[in-house]
Amino acid sequence: MADPTNSRRIPELSTIEINSTSALKKYVDESRRLARDFSVELEWGAEEITAVLTATGKGNPWLMGVDVKWRARRVAARARRAAELQRGAAVELVRLWQDFVIQFAPALEQHHKTAKTFDFDT
Repeated sequence: MADPTNSRRIPELSTIEINSTSALKKYVDESRRLARDFSVELEWGAEEITAVLTATGKGNPWLMGVDVKWRARRVAARARRAAELQRGAAVELVRLWQDFVIQFAPALEQHHKTAKTFDFDT
């Protein structure tokens, strides 16, 4: 029987086995790329939502469509906020890598092999 949690994983990330410095760097870079791509998609979607709702919405005739534009922008603001949060996720992934380098720099500088399961030299 297939693992139901494994089927929901992102293929680009699930194939990276985090067992070395280079693998961690690859995982962080790929995660950041995906977060940035998703951010761009959400931002584009927000613009499309605004355009579609403004064009098809019926509002108060006395307000000449101003109320529809305001409501459409309010709805699209949720997608814009989600896009901003994705950009924040990309920033946090950069910080993850920086923190790893700072916290484990002494281990990275060691050139002798130890019995650790994490390979710092690759």
